[in-house]
Amino acid sequence: MRKRVNRPTLADVAKQARVSTATASRVIHNTGPVSPDLRKRILGAVASVGYAPRSTQVPVSEATVAVLAGNLANPYFPEVIAGIQEEAASYGIGLILFNLTDSPQNQQQILHRLEKRMLNGIIVMGAQPFPELFTWRDQAKIPLVLINHFVEKPDVYSIGIDMENAMCRATQYLISLKHTRIGHIAGPSTWGEVSHARRRGIERAMADAELVFRFEWCSVISPGSLADAGFHAMNNLLSLPVAERPTAVIAFNDMVAFGALHAIHASGLKVPQDFSLIGVDDIFVAAHCKPPLTTIDQPKYRIGKLAVEIAHQASQGREDLRNRTLLESPLIIRESCAPHNPNPN
Repeated sequence: MRKRVNRPTLADVAKQARVSTATASRVIHNTGPVSPDLRKRILGAVASVGYAPRSTQVPVSEATVAVLAGNLANPYFPEVIAGIQEEAASYGIGLILFNLTDSPQNQQQILHRLEKRMLNGIIVMGAQPFPELFTWRDQAKIPLVLINHFVEKPDVYSIGIDMENAMCRATQYLISLKHTRIGHIAGPSTWGEVSHARRRGIERAMADAELVFRFEWCSVISPGSLADAGFHAMNNLLSLPVAERPTAVIAFNDMVAFGALHAIHASGLKVPQDFSLIGVDDIFVAAHCKPPLTTIDQPKYRIGKLAVEIAHQASQGREDLRNRTLLESPLIIRESCAPHNPNPN
């Protein structure tokens, strides 16, 4: 029986040239612009591994970036996607959008579909990147950009805000309003750094002011609707004795804050007269709720644009890109915070 000989593949060329398979394909099939130095490097890799394109291959004429997004019901993400679309269009890059969940079946289906694509990059937001994605990406040499999720891994790029410092500043603002009992509606620990950084920022600001952050002032949301989760988590804080419960609360994000606002009003209390409330994200609805919500801004549109820019530059072989990009996150002060009321209802 004749022994089968493994032909060199496009992935072998990409690995040798230290580029994505999509970039290698553009040079081999002459379907898109690349720098002269990068073209020379890829053609050198073709010769080095002995790659010969199959005559039956259909070249991919359009570069593509895959966006893996969780919880698209949150208005935060459409604003990020708008930035992604704008920047992708400027580069002539096509987009494919996947709804990423915690389900292993969903993750395997997405991975199976990604494997069939010639990708210039992958952007993940609103969900934890699953281990198999990292493994496959490492083999395929495709740039991976994570939004608001940070990992210490070579060739994985992260974009977001410095959440710990942003939460610290928000807490300092509440302390300046004479609040000493500051609560937090937190994300589950399974959400990783996006949850941990928020709490660290609150605890740091309170420690700096020689205040104590008590365990019972942190109410963790359950999976599901963010607004519903915020409602139930706020009710947990409201169940504490009046003299022991927080007088101000920082919610995990704006959607959670809306649920908390509903719970406060439903209990017969008022914001900001009885409770001060701060959210995170500054989604467009935050300025129009009653009262308008004080919140930590995330430059959502800019984050989306930067994600595509970084994925594109990495696919072109740039080696001087920073693995972590942190953007400014000002506190947007509206009407949901007031000086501490020593005589709440």
